[in-house]
Amino acid sequence: ANISAIVQFLPEDLGAFARVHSQIKIDLQEHLSPAVLQAVQEGAADLGVCHLGSSGSPAGLQSRPYRSDHLVLVMPQSHALSARAAIDFEEALDCDIVGLQAGSSVGLAMQQAAARAGRTLRQRIQVTSLDAMCRMVANGLGVGLLPSRAFGLLQGLGPLAAVPLTNAWAQRELRLVARD
Repeated sequence: ANISAIVQFLPEDLGAFARVHSQIKIDLQEHLSPAVLQAVQEGAADLGVCHLGSSGSPAGLQSRPYRSDHLVLVMPQSHALSARAAIDFEEALDCDIVGLQAGSSVGLAMQQAAARAGRTLRQRIQVTSLDAMCRMVANGLGVGLLPSRAFGLLQGLGPLAAVPLTNAWAQRELRLVARD
């Protein structure tokens, strides 16, 4: 599963499943969405949870909706943009960005949005976890994008504010994927 699914939804869902089906072994591994798809395609995983983006299900795989999330721009509470009710990501392109590791679905979406705007993404720091991103942002090293529910779960990591993105790509669907 990807990090968004693991942080936001899977602890409760897998906990409830394991209580009812204690005889089933769960082997969960965190990967970027493209690696989740590859593992399912190759048979290394029976089931994946990830964001497919605009490409849809690859050949040989079926997918079903799992959950949806909405990306928010996270910044220190003292940031000039923190009072906004909502924001277009293009308005954040003047800020330094704290992003997730290369190849993450959020990172790819940010890069594509910057390219559509004819701008360069000022990504100064890359991290591998949402809590590390929040800590970097809280310490004034830039702004970041993460799912709104994840922000709610991680709010204790510093004086942060979250502003919902108005971009259509910020509304994401996580999907269950499996081989045909």
